[in-house]
Formats: sequence, C-alpha cells, structure tokens
Amino acid sequence: MLFRTLFPIRCSLFVHSSSGRVYPVATRAALGVAVLGVLAIDSPVLAQTDIIFTDNAIEAGLGDAARAIAPGGRYGVMAGGGVTGDFNNDGYQDIFMLSGGVTLDYLFINNQDGTFTDQAADWGFDTLQHTFGASAADYNNDGHLDLFVTAFGDAANDAVAGEHRLYRNNGPDETGQYSFTNVAVEAGVNRLVGNVRDGLGTAWGDYDLDGDLDLFIAGYIETQVCNRVYRNDGPDENGQYTFTDVTAETGLDILGIRGFFPQLVDMNNDRYPELILIGDSGTTKYYINNQDGTFTDRTDIARGMETANGMGIDVGDINNDGLLDMYITSITYPTTQGPGNVLLIQNQDHSYDNTARDNGTYAGHWGWGTLFVDFDHDGDLDIAETNGFLGTFAGNPAVLFENINAGIEFNEVAAQAGFIHTQQGRGMVRMDIENDGDLDIVIFNNNANLSLFRNEIITDITPTDRNWIRIQLDTGARDSLAPHGIGAMVKIIVGDRVQLLPMHCGASYASTSPIEVHAGLAEAMTIDLLRIEWPDGSFTTRTDVPANQILTVSASVHSADYTDDGVVNVDDVFHFLKTFSASSFVADHNGDMTLNFFDIAAFLADYRDALVP
Repeated sequence: MLFRTLFPIRCSLFVHSSSGRVYPVATRAALGVAVLGVLAIDSPVLAQTDIIFTDNAIEAGLGDAARAIAPGGRYGVMAGGGVTGDFNNDGYQDIFMLSGGVTLDYLFINNQDGTFTDQAADWGFDTLQHTFGASAADYNNDGHLDLFVTAFGDAANDAVAGEHRLYRNNGPDETGQYSFTNVAVEAGVNRLVGNVRDGLGTAWGDYDLDGDLDLFIAGYIETQVCNRVYRNDGPDENGQYTFTDVTAETGLDILGIRGFFPQLVDMNNDRYPELILIGDSGTTKYYINNQDGTFTDRTDIARGMETANGMGIDVGDINNDGLLDMYITSITYPTTQGPGNVLLIQNQDHSYDNTARDNGTYAGHWGWGTLFVDFDHDGDLDIAETNGFLGTFAGNPAVLFENINAGIEFNEVAAQAGFIHTQQGRGMVRMDIENDGDLDIVIFNNNANLSLFRNEIITDITPTDRNWIRIQLDTGARDSLAPHGIGAMVKIIVGDRVQLLPMHCGASYASTSPIEVHAGLAEAMTIDLLRIEWPDGSFTTRTDVPANQILTVSASVHSADYTDDGVVNVDDVFHFLKTFSASSFVADHNGDMTLNFFDIAAFLADYRDALVP
C-alpha cells in the first residue's frame, strides 16, 4: 500500500517480446529499488506474478466507445453496464455496451482477428435512451442470444417507468444480416411494478426447472417491492414467449432491499438455483430455493454478508473443495479499513464464513464489478475487481487478487500484472477475444470509454506448460433443460484435483458474461474425467478429454440415449453394457462416482421410461 500511496500505479518502463507486443516490466519481476530507483531502502517488494494484461481497447478498435450520462436520467452515477456473448453464432464473442443516452448503444461484432466493429445501427439499435444495465440469454430457446436492458425511456426526456426492453435476436435474414426486435411489451416485462421508475441489474435462470429461463430484475427503491421475478410461461399459440410476474407467489415481495442485481446459482447442490440478491447498505439477501416455486430468506447462514455495501458478485469454488463460494464487492473506507469486500467460503453444512479479513481480499476501494477467473491457468480461481467513485475514491485503482494457496492466501498483483485501471469502473465481464483460451477483461466505465484488458498468458514470456479448456453446453435436443445448459454443474477431475464450475448467466454488476465455463489445467494435457451434472438429474460423462480446446457438450435427447443418435432402443442397452463392462465412468449412470449394480438399475429405469409413451 505504501507504493500505491507514493506512486499511483503508473510505470513507464516497458519491454518488447518477440511478438511485438508491449508489456510492463513489472510483469516479470517484483518492483523495488532496483527498478524504480526512487523508493526508500525499506520499501516493500511486490509479489511476482505470471499474470499479464495489456490495455488493448484502442488496438482492438474500441477507442471511441464512450459512455456519457444524458440529462434527466436515473441512477446516472451508478450506471454502466453491458454484455459479452456470441450474438451472431460465429464462434467469437462480441460486446454490447450501453451508452448512457448521449449516443446510441454500441454492438461491437468480433472481426475474428482481435478487433471489433460497431454494427449497432445495422442490428436495429437506433434509439437514444436512459439505460442502466443489461443481461443476455436465449429466453425463447431458438438458438440465438437475446438481450434484456433496464431502461427509463427516451433520452430527450426525463426518466419514466415502463420502458425496459427485451431485444429478441431474430437471427440472420436472407442476406445473412442479424437484427434485434424489442418485444418487451408483448412479453410482459417492460414494466417493473406500477409506475415506479426502477430496475437496475438483471439475471436469467430456471428457478422452477421447467426448462425455460425466468427473469429476475433488481430494484433500488427499498420502500417498494422493486425486486421482481418474472416466470417464463413459454410460447403462446402464436409462438410468442410471455412472462408472468410471480414475485408474490415466490415469497420475494419484500421491502427494505436496495437491490443492485440478482445472481442465480445452485449453491447447495440440490439442482435448484438459489437467489443471491446483491443490495446496497447492508441489504444483500441470500434466498434458498424451496424446490416448490418459493424461496426462503437464509441470509443468517451467510455470516458476514450483512456487512457489505454490496455491489458486485461472482461465484465459484475458490478453494477446490467441491462447494461453491462467493465474493461480494463493497466499500473499504480508508479511515476505518472497513467494512470491506466479503469472501464467503461455504462449509459442509452449507453455511458460509467470511474469510476476506484473513486473506486480505477485503481491501478494495469502492468496489463494483468482480470476476472469479483462473487468469494464469494454474488450476485455481483468481479475483478481479473494478473500483471508482466520487470524492476521495476518484481514481482508485482496480485490484487483482492472485490465488496462491487454495483460497487461503492471495497476493494483490494488479500493478505487476499490468492491470492498471483508474477510471470509474462499473460493469466488469470476461471474454476470450481471439479464442486463444485465456480470458480477457472488459470494464464498462461510468462517463468514460470502455476498457479492454487483454490477457497475455499465452505468449513467449509466460509459462507455456499451462493448459486450459472452455466448455459450452448445447441443450437443444432436450426440452427439460434450459438453453445453454444454464443451471448445470461441470466437474473437471485431473488426478486428485476436482474443479466445480457452475453454468450460469454470468451476472455481475449491471452486466453479464458469456454462458460457458473456463478452467485452467496447469500442466495437465488431458482431463481424466469431465462430468456434466444436468439440472434434470441426469449426467453426461467423458473421459480422457484433451486440453486446450473450446468444447461443446450436447445433452442427448434422453438420458438413456447412450448412442447419441436421437432415439432410445436396444442399441443403447448394448452400448451401455459395453461401456460398463469396460469399467468406464461414462456408464456411471447415477453419478455417484462408482460403477456397480445401481448404475445398471438406474439405466434400465430410464430406458423403460423412455419407451413408455
């Protein structure tokens, strides 16, 4: 911290790799007297790291992506969101950014060469509007990624209610041009509640496990029920998907929550997603899914959650113990060093303890978006956080906590890694710009240009013996599963290391990331066992999966379809028995990590069910 106080994280010393890119010297050596030559002899030596980022926005063609808050808006100082995802199904991830109303929103399509081109006008984004946040999911299960935007009307006027926008992705026309159409009114999701001008962050998830995606909208007005749940009712007779406001029915019609955004993930391994509702001023709530369409407030078991001025969240297994944990960004006041960020580690009884004070991850500044990502591919999750606000918090840097001891010990390495960001960061998302396997960071700033930090781990100056995998899920063949496999759990086993990776909407502050999972594999070139635990209780298992690939795993039409040919017949019986006889875990039909009679019984039961009309 002394270094940051004296020198606000700026270093002009660079070296060039043979690739021609520019890197901070600090990425390969700890900064100290020998490097800067200006600190006192007892200055602390900063931790070394193999994580390397470069500020890449201008090089990528994103230098003109500015956000400016239009007059008459709402929550302007807190706004700044967007989405990363593959909107045109070309295998490369794109960027949607909310402009703030002074200019049109941006849709940067990936050119597949590390650069982007804004095609918003071509896709139908032609309205200047007050906006706050965005999320993306395939709500109508047509194979195309749709968008939901919390909005407050025409930017030429003051903010109003009833203007949220659900952009349906129409797919390509006869010329190959994609487009969006706003169907919020027809779908019934344009209005939050009454005439309230509210609605901040949003997330998608299948809370009732009926195979379609429901919408959760966070609201900030604590004196009204502004956090809403919209159940997806599927298509009507005209094929139009509609939603029903079921906030009261789910038991979530509660006052006193300054909601920023929701997160929907199965935290207790019962297949039904919990609701983590991030709220300001200590109003964050943790709701257990009762599996009957209702939720119960169990914030009491998430010890420390109540201390947070919650803004951002991500979930993942930070200590690789098979239980999901969560990180919540908050405010760390310099005078009190509190309350600080919250790192909630899950216990075997599904309660949580805040360990942030023990490992130093509490010490951000004025936190907003955050990410759990294995940036250096060493097999465990690191934590990134964007900061910034007004007054004394203006210019506070982003932080990067490198996981160096299974979630017990972290080093803050933002400066050394070249992750130097002092803008007013808000939304923060991940993406893989060039499909090279390392995850990059996009930050949506408030009243500033977009920031893009390219992860340079795969270069000639970083370890080349670290491997990775990105996994996407295809559920198009099975109606009981939500699109993109949202709600599934992915287990990766390499030797004695088990990684648990939840497939979810990727919601963070006012933003969402691509719906996929990513894992660093350290030196392993092969995954011993890859298991998809589907939300309907079935499993897909693969063995000896090669590393360093973008892998799509498709759910079969039925869990008994072992030949994966779209039908269930006697061939599946023979295939299952052959696999079982070979002692392959592909035949672990009941998912208990053992091969025995119970797998045969479970398979035969599913086989019978598939044959009975």
